[in-house]
Amino acid sequence: MLLTAILAWLHVFSAIAWLGGGIMFGVIIAPMLSKFSPPASGEFLVKVGPRVALFFQVVAGTTLLFGLLLLWNVGGFGLLDPSTTYGLELTIGVTFALLAFVVSEFFSVPPLLKAVRLVKEMMASGRHEPPAELPRTLRIAGLTATITLGLLIVTSMFMIAAGFY
Repeated sequence: MLLTAILAWLHVFSAIAWLGGGIMFGVIIAPMLSKFSPPASGEFLVKVGPRVALFFQVVAGTTLLFGLLLLWNVGGFGLLDPSTTYGLELTIGVTFALLAFVVSEFFSVPPLLKAVRLVKEMMASGRHEPPAELPRTLRIAGLTATITLGLLIVTSMFMIAAGFY
């Protein structure tokens, strides 16, 4: 019982950090970056971008890890039985969570880190004009981050709904 409570708390805390961080970054930080001067936004991206990427990698990974451990602890993968309402909602929630993880780790984080690398190279070379591929890279990172956020919201809806059965 204590292990279940600890795993549930760790899973929910990680999920809140993942979703909350995504909302904070997508709704507040990213839109404000476009209002900074190019040198200021570049410096911000270089200093904050790698930490943001690491944060999302850690909270996404721990959310899945603690979620899977919690599932195993309370009944195993047999709970993902789509013939019951609980099992169906849980299965859909887990599926969307896995999709969010894949999009985040393999389609959101790499372009963010590529943008950081491009800005670092620009700063090191003394150029003042951003590389031509930087705006596209940032758009891809923003779009995939938005998709991840949408997937996390859908995941939350199904996980919360499953909790009522």
